[in-house]
Amino acid sequence: MTTPTPGGSLRAELEGSAFRADPHAVLRRLTESSAAHRCEPAGAPPQLLVTGYEVAREVLTDPRVSKRSERAGLEPGWLMSGVRDEVGVDYMLTVDPPEHTRLRKVVARAFTPQRVEALRPRTREIAARLLDDVLTQETPELVDGFAARVPVSVICELLGVPLGDRDRFRWASEQVVAPVAGSDREEAYVWMSGYLVELIASKRAEPGADLLSALADDTGDDRLTDPELVGMAFLLLIAGYETTANLISSVLLGLARRPGLLKALRDDPGLVPTAVEEFLRLDGPVMTATERFATEDMRVGAVPVRRGDMLLVSLAAANRDPSRFAEPDTFRLDRPAGGHLAFGHGVHHCLGAPLARMEAEVAITAFARRVESLDLAVAEADLEWAPGLLMHGVRRLPVSAASTGNSA
Repeated sequence: MTTPTPGGSLRAELEGSAFRADPHAVLRRLTESSAAHRCEPAGAPPQLLVTGYEVAREVLTDPRVSKRSERAGLEPGWLMSGVRDEVGVDYMLTVDPPEHTRLRKVVARAFTPQRVEALRPRTREIAARLLDDVLTQETPELVDGFAARVPVSVICELLGVPLGDRDRFRWASEQVVAPVAGSDREEAYVWMSGYLVELIASKRAEPGADLLSALADDTGDDRLTDPELVGMAFLLLIAGYETTANLISSVLLGLARRPGLLKALRDDPGLVPTAVEEFLRLDGPVMTATERFATEDMRVGAVPVRRGDMLLVSLAAANRDPSRFAEPDTFRLDRPAGGHLAFGHGVHHCLGAPLARMEAEVAITAFARRVESLDLAVAEADLEWAPGLLMHGVRRLPVSAASTGNSA
């Protein structure tokens, strides 16, 4: 049985600095005590944090659980931060079947494995150019200089965002996923929405070879409306940047912590996909799946849930559940692939997972080839982590790196 947590004390613990620095210690304790944990923070719907692997899979596929708060009897637009989103737009992440099924089908028609694979050579060029720049620095900073710039360049090329707009887009993406609403996030939402309306209009007038042009030019009976196309571009831009940046940063930090692993990947690049998969499980880029709501009274594990309760699935906890993964806190290259929930589960499983994997594999292969030794240039305790429950990743990663002398 779970122990009731008064008020918002559990939520406060999950948003504190100690949790950001080492979330797994807190989540491990929670997972060992129960598969789900109830808290009732002030000013927000009652919440249930799901930490067990099997229960997480069940919640992510339960038709009684909705992405739409109004289906649970609440006002629309509740966010994990406990505030309401007044300026967002609907997209795949915020709707249920059958609306979600139609939207995903249309995007999958254009966002094909072939389109992702066609980006691999360009991704190699981007990674090589960025490494040329960052590795010349006395103390390379690998988040801003490399891990964040690879995916923002790739996703903007995929969607046909002009080069001159990419820094502004990156700023807006980071504000949108910020844990606390404020003027910057609202400004970012408004700017991004207006920008995408104009970009889509330009794609309709002069289509290119990019994904956004393909979606805008779709003539199928189930094609996206203009508002749906804006929402879809919104989701792809933000999800395609922030999550992949965190993934690449996580792997780079893992290499700094494990000197022997960097050499192993340099000696055998064929191990890189396995390493990326294990880091997805061990330190995935998304801490908690976006909010869901119970549309009727039910039970999650042993915990009763009332209609209107917000359900938060901790992907980080589920991916280290000892009942599912042996030695869950240990990085193992020999661990069988698959089974983790880093990209979610069920109908909302991340459509961009193949793109994220490709980018991470290309970036880490290029990095391992170019870097012979890697150490943190700051103490672990001084690393700054993303705040909030949604994203997991370091904000800066200053290192000491010795080059192999190999060019791209």
